[in-house]
Amino acid sequence: MNKHVLIADDDDDLVDLLTRRMEALGLTCDSANNAMTALGKAEESLPDLMILDVEMPCGDGLSVCEMMAGHEELKSIPVVIITGNASQETVQRCYKMCAYYVPKCPDLWSRVGPLVTKLTGVASTADEVMTCRQGDDPPEQPTPEASAQRGVVDTLFAVLGAETGACLHEENEPDQCRDAPWVLSVEDDDDVALALKIRLQELGVRVERVAAGVDGFRQAYRRPPQAILLDYELPQGNGDYVLRRLKETPDTRDIPVIVLTGRKEAYIERQVRSLGAAEFLTKPFDWARLREALLQRIEAKQPSGPVAV
Repeated sequence: MNKHVLIADDDDDLVDLLTRRMEALGLTCDSANNAMTALGKAEESLPDLMILDVEMPCGDGLSVCEMMAGHEELKSIPVVIITGNASQETVQRCYKMCAYYVPKCPDLWSRVGPLVTKLTGVASTADEVMTCRQGDDPPEQPTPEASAQRGVVDTLFAVLGAETGACLHEENEPDQCRDAPWVLSVEDDDDVALALKIRLQELGVRVERVAAGVDGFRQAYRRPPQAILLDYELPQGNGDYVLRRLKETPDTRDIPVIVLTGRKEAYIERQVRSLGAAEFLTKPFDWARLREALLQRIEAKQPSGPVAV
């Protein structure tokens, strides 16, 4: 079944352009020319991706995005905000809702296209099939499409990092919470997350867990942990995306990240290590190795001395 994209914009020419581009990728498109229609169609069809303009009749795209964030069935739908409004407030609101911000410009598709392929999986699926047929590791050199994707993501990181600043940090964390050794577990498997929590609590290490990739980055940005245990395959942002975003953001780039995955392909390990992963462990992982790797990083980050073992 084809992935479904909902485009909400009152510019008919732009909607037509985006629709033709996406249909060429094998996507099914629908459109809405005002905010209320967009929200209604989203509730009815539950699209795989939404593209929202900010300024529309009957409301605005950011308000639609905020309502989706509070809706049980809509909150997991990825949203790309396209707008000519480059104000700091707009960028901050996009960031807080984990929406992708893309400014309107003459080469809009060159920025939106790579995001569409990444978020819907239309390009990565073909790449995986080709890799399986070849039976070898992917080439070391990035493809032009991969380079374009990285370029767009780099642009988004730069915009978000420059515009949001430190205002999103939680200023009022108690001193004892800030000083206690703790790690962030980004893991969507409940059993694995619980096992990690129990084992680490035995070592006197507190664990906070989130299940989605975007939530992992947001939590780490708001209050950086001593270390991060990052699953590779996650909803709302795979581990490679989260890791790249962590390492490109000044406030989180020094947090050691240990990647945990059931995938055993050599190219995945090379990929995450090149992005800055401190360690790469495959599931079912060796607890002694994980314990050693994690405690080394926690002790290095703890000003008060080593963690009791």
